[in-house]
Amino acid sequence: MNHKIQHISETGLLALYYKERDNVYVGELLSRYTLRLLGVCMKYLKDEDDARDMVQQVFEKVLAELGKYQIDNFGGWLYRIAQNACISQIRVQKQFVAAESLVYVPADMDADPQQFREQEKQHDRLHLALEQLKTEQKICVSLFFLQKMSYQQIAEQQQYDIKEVKSYIQNGKRNLRLIMEQMEKAENAKK
Repeated sequence: MNHKIQHISETGLLALYYKERDNVYVGELLSRYTLRLLGVCMKYLKDEDDARDMVQQVFEKVLAELGKYQIDNFGGWLYRIAQNACISQIRVQKQFVAAESLVYVPADMDADPQQFREQEKQHDRLHLALEQLKTEQKICVSLFFLQKMSYQQIAEQQQYDIKEVKSYIQNGKRNLRLIMEQMEKAENAKK
């Protein structure tokens, strides 16, 4: 640790970084947040090795992204990066587990192929539309409808209050419906 900069405030370190573009200032900031970041990652990932790996990934992302933005609240920004990275990893792990657990189910010989194709299109539209929502809406809608979490669980996990969660879900549902309707209209216009 560089003893000359360890007493400089977070705001001062950020100002020096933006002025000089020297990663030593970022290193000092990150060293101050390492234990808190590890705690955040442990909260989500529930495994110390995975959490430590995630902290390293977050550090790498910070080093790559910090120069692109003017950050005023480093701790809050850092927390959001860690939170989003952990949620992404959890999603990937769940998709991997879900893919591993797929079993062969014989097709219904009487099923209408056109109906099946329409369901597949609707499913694809839903996933594309979900990606177009604002981040908070996408997270809350996904956690509520896909992972069956309660408002309270989402509020605790995402550190929102219940009213925010309710608002994000309601607005997310409405926006999702509008986006999907637009996609369907665009598809029909191509026919």
